[in-house]
Amino acid sequence: MPISTGEVEKIADLAKLKFDAQELERFVDQFQEILEYIAKLEAVPTEEVEPTYQALEQEDLATPTREDEVKPCFPVGTALANAPDSSEDHFRVPPVIE
Repeated sequence: MPISTGEVEKIADLAKLKFDAQELERFVDQFQEILEYIAKLEAVPTEEVEPTYQALEQEDLATPTREDEVKPCFPVGTALANAPDSSEDHFRVPPVIE
């Protein structure tokens, strides 16, 4: 199923992305490759395959841990040295909620 430039433009609009003509054509080709790969995956017979929810067996699911070690951290001045905006001993960032 070929994907059209209009469909990619619609997807880009929904994602609030802007592309020039060259980028748009590249994305059309990339989306087409993705859809072709998905079609190949859909053709694989899976009726006899039992669904799995983890890639590992249950006994292999234990999360490996390591001992906590106290290590020295950066001095505040060093951490903030290249910050574009800081206040006292904090990073300042623009608000993310409008």
